[in-house]
Amino acid sequence: MAGDRLRERSEVLLRSALALVAVVSIGACASAPPLPRSGELPQVSELLDGSALLGESVAAQSLPAIDTRALTPEMREFVSHSVAGVSSAEGRLQRLLWEMRRNGLLTLQYQSTTTGTATETFETRIGNCLSFTNLFVALARDAGLEVSYQQVDIPPVWSSGGELLMLNQHVNVRVHRTTRQRASAHDHVVDFNAPQYAGNYPQRPVDDAVVDALFHNNLAVDALLEDDPHTAFLHFRRALLIDPRSTPAWTNLGVLYQRNGLDTHAEAAFHQALLHDPGHKVAMSNLARLYDRLGHGDLATAYRERIRRHQLQNPYYHFFLAEQAVAQADLDSALRAVERAIRLREEEHQFHFLRAQTLEALGQREAARASLLRAQEHATFTAIRKEYQRKLETLD
Repeated sequence: MAGDRLRERSEVLLRSALALVAVVSIGACASAPPLPRSGELPQVSELLDGSALLGESVAAQSLPAIDTRALTPEMREFVSHSVAGVSSAEGRLQRLLWEMRRNGLLTLQYQSTTTGTATETFETRIGNCLSFTNLFVALARDAGLEVSYQQVDIPPVWSSGGELLMLNQHVNVRVHRTTRQRASAHDHVVDFNAPQYAGNYPQRPVDDAVVDALFHNNLAVDALLEDDPHTAFLHFRRALLIDPRSTPAWTNLGVLYQRNGLDTHAEAAFHQALLHDPGHKVAMSNLARLYDRLGHGDLATAYRERIRRHQLQNPYYHFFLAEQAVAQADLDSALRAVERAIRLREEEHQFHFLRAQTLEALGQREAARASLLRAQEHATFTAIRKEYQRKLETLD
């Protein structure tokens, strides 16, 4: 019931790889990043003016204005029919979900690159997790439910060489306090394609503005990929007008500037991203590449070392190393790596499951069983707990 990845393009894009949205990085160091190479970088006003890129200033009234949660009369009628005669919030939620399922709105045609408004998604039944959450939030609020967006901090993904390729973000919806009795009030989470994000990842509420900025960021990336710098800039600027702290938008604006030969503007945009999130790995990676190309090897090395420190503090990096070692049949190295991951984040069921698989392959069946029990204990989805139970029975 709801979710996938929103996109952030880093300079990795220039090497035919994708980098996905990352607003917060796990295990981020709070200390300040290295300073820019020069104190004469363009100011924020110049970065958002557009003159350097487009040859003229961009007026605020020319920016795209999109109501991501607007409802059509047909959508309002759908909600009215769905919850007619139901007074309780819990009942309205269940009726709305049932009608959405019956009308194919919970089985959308998933397209990771399609970011749609609520109206577009309702009409086409096509989209990614942001499309679905826009749709569900719009319908649920019209049904009188109190809902908010949530960000799920998906761990980063690395290449086989350990170089950061992508950072992910998943968005779902929290429905607040659906019971009348205060003592028994509880929230529901509505999540599209949740099994894809089965780890015990941190979740936190975010304002509508954060998600609307991500919406424009994605449209800007689409335009960037289509070599349309004008449209890309308009959407990046709209994103930053909505949420001036949007690290994805700042980072990708830097990519846009760099792709058009404006290295100093790119550097300034990457540093704006780091100002708002000092641990933003994509911005640091982009700066390292930029400084390498410009002959500032000391700064490039400083940023790479910073990324390396983040990796060593990140349990999912050690989990990645363990998976790589398993693929290479190096079970002893895999066991060491996954145990490091568990020491850093003991409650992640995926780590215990990989440890169980590795121990079983090493012939340590009792230890493997103990790890499977730990994986089952920490799993949050019923389907995953049942799968672990089946594996326990097979192991026995």
